[in-house]
Amino acid sequence: MKFADLDNKLRAELTAGEQSESETRRAELAAQLRTGIALRDAREGVGLTQTELANLMGIAQSAISRIEAGRTNISLAMLRRISLALGVELVVQVGSHRAVVTSAA
Repeated sequence: MKFADLDNKLRAELTAGEQSESETRRAELAAQLRTGIALRDAREGVGLTQTELANLMGIAQSAISRIEAGRTNISLAMLRRISLALGVELVVQVGSHRAVVTSAA
């Protein structure tokens, strides 16, 4: 049996509340992964390794790895620290409202 088939079978057995909770969690995980990919692309764009970025920030390389892999719920404060270390702009947009959190160096 393929994973997708098993996943669909298990989801069909969930109650409506469980399905809603599952979809919410999936959306949160997808957002974490997209954020991690964007951060990895920005890091690579400025020519830094994970280790170099971690050293600039004073954190462990494994923390950068977890963030880029979408395996951690990253805070706005950490996003700001990373963008400052990379010298890139960080923008938060909610609907039509746009806030520049950090400007590019």
